[in-house]
Amino acid sequence: MWTPEQTRAVPHLLLEWYRLHARPMPWHGQNDPYHLLVAATMLQQTQVETVLPYLHRFLQRFPSVRHLAEAEEEEVLRHWVGLGYYSRARHLHRAAQHIVREHQGVVPCDPSLLRRLPGVGEYTAGAVASIACGVPEPALDANGYRILARLLAVEEDITRAPVRRKLWNACRQILPPDAPGDFNQALMDLGATICVARNPRCLICPLAGECAAFLQGCQNALPVLPPRRVNEKVQDVCVVIERNGRWLMVRRDEGRLWRGMWEFPRVRVQPGESLEQAVQRAAGLVQASAQEYEQVTTVRHGVMHYSVTLHALRCICQHLPLQDEDAMRWVSPQEALTLPVSSPMCRVISALLECSALTGEESKTAAG
Repeated sequence: MWTPEQTRAVPHLLLEWYRLHARPMPWHGQNDPYHLLVAATMLQQTQVETVLPYLHRFLQRFPSVRHLAEAEEEEVLRHWVGLGYYSRARHLHRAAQHIVREHQGVVPCDPSLLRRLPGVGEYTAGAVASIACGVPEPALDANGYRILARLLAVEEDITRAPVRRKLWNACRQILPPDAPGDFNQALMDLGATICVARNPRCLICPLAGECAAFLQGCQNALPVLPPRRVNEKVQDVCVVIERNGRWLMVRRDEGRLWRGMWEFPRVRVQPGESLEQAVQRAAGLVQASAQEYEQVTTVRHGVMHYSVTLHALRCICQHLPLQDEDAMRWVSPQEALTLPVSSPMCRVISALLECSALTGEESKTAAG
């Protein structure tokens, strides 16, 4: 797969470039496997620029494995709000509990042990083992797979497991045993800044002379990916039920998406169902009956393979539950801001607060 010259040239050229152009990262120069575990988990499917402020706040609140393991899931989710893919937070929480229970609170450096942790795959295990512990283990994210596919001119779908395994093994062949962490980070940085997905900057790439795709002029055609799935358009309805200045919110307790997070009662509009019927169904989730309702805001967002239009409506209801329960809570607007809620629900809350502020200003003006 590699020529003898490439096995020497690629790591040498890449590390020389990295020493001059490495992006400053908070984990550079420190070897705490726990910090790397948190960072690598956050970086799954999320860009570095988005992750950094969340990483800082998360580690301030949960500075060690034991702090994270002993926290309630709701608090962990609250410190993840806005980062998305919330199953990562739940997996990380369970991984911390496993580490305390099975490894006396010490994150293992053995990749095989790391891969046994909830939510930890080859990339995360490789990143922790190589960067924090110096173990010669590949850590390929999307950037790494893209670079290797171009270097070797791989004309197969890189999302297929056999192809990913081939690229993983190819990376292992050139991984320098004395600098595996730097090598893996260099691949990530090169993919983020030069060997980008579209219009790669090949003329300033340190690996251009070793890149089969560049030499063949097919760098823009690689890597091969499956056709993008067309998002299905759907509509959701959530109802804002108020009583004495408080909102009724429920905790989502099913499915992978947003499980354990708080929201206004929400349903998906079914084929042939009117908005009014969906409102009644949403209110029925809390044994209420909507008498009147008005539009608060409309939020559009994407999730998985859906393009969602969320209608938020303020309702006047009868037969409301009076007591808080584990999965149902009357909260003040200030309390709602402290609960773990999804990004779309954050936008609904912001719209409600804005409406309240505008109403308050109008009242003052009328009184004046």
